[in-house]
Amino acid sequence: MYDSPELAMVAEQLGLGHPFGQPLHTILGAIASRLPGLHPLVALNGLSALFGALTVIPATSFAEALVRPDANCPDGDVRYVAPSIALLGMHPALWEPATRIEVYPLAVFFALWAAARFVRAVLDEDQRPGPYFTTGLGLGLAASANLVCAFGVALAMTPRLLIGMAREEISRRALRMLIGGGLLGLAAYLYIFVVAGRTDVVVWGAPTTAQSIVHYFTAADFASKGVESWSEWWTHVGELFFWSLRDGLLALLLAGFGGYALYARKRGLGRFFFNATWIFFVAFIARNRVFAPDVLDYNGYLAIPAWLAASGVGLLVAYLGYYRASWAPVVLAALLLFVMVAPPAPYHRSRHRDTFTSDIGREALRAAPPNAIVILERDHWVGPMWYLQEQRGVRPDVTLLAHGLASSEWFWDHLYRRHPDLEPFELRGTGGRDERVRRFLRANPGRPVQASRAALADRLGMPSCPSEWLLDVRSRCSGTAHEPELARYASVALAELGEGSPGTDGLIALVTLDRGHDLYSQGFPRAAISTLLAGVPRLDGFDEDSLALVPVRIERAVRPAPLYNPPVALGHASRNLHYASRIAQATGAKRLARYLAELSDAMGPVEPKFATLPASPANL
Repeated sequence: MYDSPELAMVAEQLGLGHPFGQPLHTILGAIASRLPGLHPLVALNGLSALFGALTVIPATSFAEALVRPDANCPDGDVRYVAPSIALLGMHPALWEPATRIEVYPLAVFFALWAAARFVRAVLDEDQRPGPYFTTGLGLGLAASANLVCAFGVALAMTPRLLIGMAREEISRRALRMLIGGGLLGLAAYLYIFVVAGRTDVVVWGAPTTAQSIVHYFTAADFASKGVESWSEWWTHVGELFFWSLRDGLLALLLAGFGGYALYARKRGLGRFFFNATWIFFVAFIARNRVFAPDVLDYNGYLAIPAWLAASGVGLLVAYLGYYRASWAPVVLAALLLFVMVAPPAPYHRSRHRDTFTSDIGREALRAAPPNAIVILERDHWVGPMWYLQEQRGVRPDVTLLAHGLASSEWFWDHLYRRHPDLEPFELRGTGGRDERVRRFLRANPGRPVQASRAALADRLGMPSCPSEWLLDVRSRCSGTAHEPELARYASVALAELGEGSPGTDGLIALVTLDRGHDLYSQGFPRAAISTLLAGVPRLDGFDEDSLALVPVRIERAVRPAPLYNPPVALGHASRNLHYASRIAQATGAKRLARYLAELSDAMGPVEPKFATLPASPANL
């Protein structure tokens, strides 16, 4: 719903995605998407699934290397290691990133491959350069998919590497080979400069000059999102702790540490390596100012410590298999139960049926007026519609204007190459991004305009009216509005998918909350409540008659978007219920308001962030 459409698009086009380029994913994705007999999206999704599954191999190799009887470590039955790790590989935290088009499965596989080669070379006291070359190569390839994943593993390796060099266990030649392997893996980044000059595909940032190269690799298209204080960082760490407690990830980490405590004494390759990785990735995640524990990308970053924890559990079961053979099958059964109850359980998973963002993007494009300018905000609209137009040829006459990219000149260059019939305008000027968009619209006055949000249209000085999928920009609206097709489709998708496709239930809640707010701002409270409730699962005892006391039409007013605590990555049904109750209260349907508020409290709690606004119906 966010990066996946863009990653798919640039892989199919052999273009360039957002910083820092992810060249390994693009190159391998281009090969996968061209396999005969497979739809490109199926092949690209299969690439993630394949490397997610293959990670069992380096995770097993890493654990088995530590089962080396010596004065510091007990014996172990290595037959139990691989089954334990494979079982835990089905845990939602490891399953989820491998079921979407993403860079994390690729990066995690090569990072753990590097770690497994390194640990075997050190424990075998292997002076040959080959294992160190493949260690560096694995890290370089991991960095070519995701820099942060590679950096976290390299950081955890560094102390043991320095100790080995100080003790002359690792030769300088081996170090040179490690560096050489890393540089070879990083050579995938040359792809960025090879493709930078293409004008027939999406090339993010067009890094062809020194200035544009610096702009691209410093990620200047993105605003800084770091925390402002240590207290904020610690708050995020605490939220991650309770999230991992609920999702079972903390239990996995603790059990994994138990295995390393048994087998990795005084080596610097067990407890320290494991602890260093999860501390690094938790610290990295917690530094984000825009933070919510259920951000899907966090599963990708935490996959490395989670896989290492699975290796640690494999060590623990190997110990029991050797010293308490009758206990090992019981522990394996407990691991299976652990995976089966962690939400979403395997029998509830529905990601294979999840086409929500693709479907609403396609329908929104099809419903747009001929030659329309469609102004989009939020990636769950931009990414799918961009992919569908560029790669599937859906409505090539529509001009898709991603508001967040309107500050970037390369985006306008690409837009005008796709639509040479657009009238030119002065790109540089005062007023920032919004004024630039206004200048563009003034230069193309004859085209119909749609927007994804009423607040976006208001910022651009354009009144908006309800429509089935997006919002029409026009000065006069009809006197009635009903629940839009977007909400009806969202309700059906929510009923079919449930919570089995992580993130989509939250996205459905967010999409319907956004549209409900827009309808209320436009003066249609009954349609607003109906739309809000489309994002709520299993709403018993409610029908159209329940809305009879809510007026169909009221005077339109600019209303602040609803903001709530605690933070969530996308949306939550309790927020929809709370906002619907506030609308009902403000429009005189007090019994309905109480009913919806009670449901919200049962699902929540939520805390509205209206502290800076007067508590009046106009500011709901």
